[in-house]
Amino acid sequence: MTPKTETKKDRIRRTPDQIVADLEAQIAAVKHRAATREAAKEVKGSPDGLAFLAAVKAADRAIRVAGEHQNEGMVRALEAARAPLAEHLVGMGVRLPDRKARRPRGRKAS
Repeated sequence: MTPKTETKKDRIRRTPDQIVADLEAQIAAVKHRAATREAAKEVKGSPDGLAFLAAVKAADRAIRVAGEHQNEGMVRALEAARAPLAEHLVGMGVRLPDRKARRPRGRKAS
């Protein structure tokens, strides 16, 4: 069979109600992101929020350095200390970057 004579696949068409529901979900996601950004701006604008965020970042740096020197006991202790701090920041509306996302993944395959 040639490409022109193959049977066409039936497309599944969405109803207008499904389209509206999908768009409303997108609108809700945008509103949630805007509220999160506003909360983060408030936290980062206050001196105590900045100090708290600096404490979490310092813990991240200490974890990274301890990991580079293969000090697993210190890494575990620092991660245990960082967890409640990060939880509180997330509760305040600040989204923290994933520490594990920045780790190098090795060489790229060519």
